[in-house]
Amino acid sequence: MDFSICLPLYQQQPYTTVQSLVKQAEDLQIDFEILVIDDASSPEISEANRQFFAKLSKVRYLVLAHNIGRAKMRNLLALEAKGQYFLSLDADVHICKDDFLQSFWHQRQSGAVLIGGRKLAPIQSACELRWHYAKQRETTSLKKRRDKPYSSFMTGAFFCERSLFQKLKFDEEIKGYGHEDTLFGFGLRNLEIPLLHIDNPILIEADDSNHDFLEKSKEALRNLKIVYKKQPDLAKDIKILDLALKIESIGFSPIFTLLYRPFRKMILKNLLGSKPSLRYFDLYRLNYLLRLELAQ
Repeated sequence: MDFSICLPLYQQQPYTTVQSLVKQAEDLQIDFEILVIDDASSPEISEANRQFFAKLSKVRYLVLAHNIGRAKMRNLLALEAKGQYFLSLDADVHICKDDFLQSFWHQRQSGAVLIGGRKLAPIQSACELRWHYAKQRETTSLKKRRDKPYSSFMTGAFFCERSLFQKLKFDEEIKGYGHEDTLFGFGLRNLEIPLLHIDNPILIEADDSNHDFLEKSKEALRNLKIVYKKQPDLAKDIKILDLALKIESIGFSPIFTLLYRPFRKMILKNLLGSKPSLRYFDLYRLNYLLRLELAQ
């Protein structure tokens, strides 16, 4: 088989996305499959998905009995896939180009990973913090991505030979949300595997509520501590981690926490409001990261 298009699901119903992928893959006139693995969604959603995907040719839908998490799920998809080439695609993204699959397929290179970038859907009310963060920090230009290719790796959509992915895989110790892509990108650099950035974006919604995004951000920072313990050299590529380590090294963490405390409620109110400040968000995350005591 030529091509496996793989989506991990949890409580999602990406019907329009999968229909678009089927059509585009058929237009390529290659042997393909679309593999969808459900990470133990509710029975109602799983059954609705099962009925829908059963109507589509070339779609395999598997449901797990127990939730295994993001990193382990991506590894399982690669293990179950049958294609020589492998596209990993998050289920909550949208296909915004009619030649999306064609762009990856025609620019494929043996021994390299391709990543296409991302575009941002219009802002949604009550999701301002997530949207502005995505706008300023995650939807970088092609030139900026190419300037620092390994620092720009994100898991929304990436394409490579399946055998190449299996050389590295995702670290399954990284649970929940955040930074499994950081460690994977660092691994690509260590193995000197080319990471090629092309102009082939996915569309992302950035629709977490302000509260939910703050909680996810704390989870990501806990993962960042794990990642740092595994790969201390990546600190120079992550500004907030580098700054936290410098503050810790001079013994300034307790003073920073003390100075932050009187402004805590004001910062939190801002971040949960309609005009959140990314500077306040950086302070919020820095304070939380320092409380994790990175040196311990």
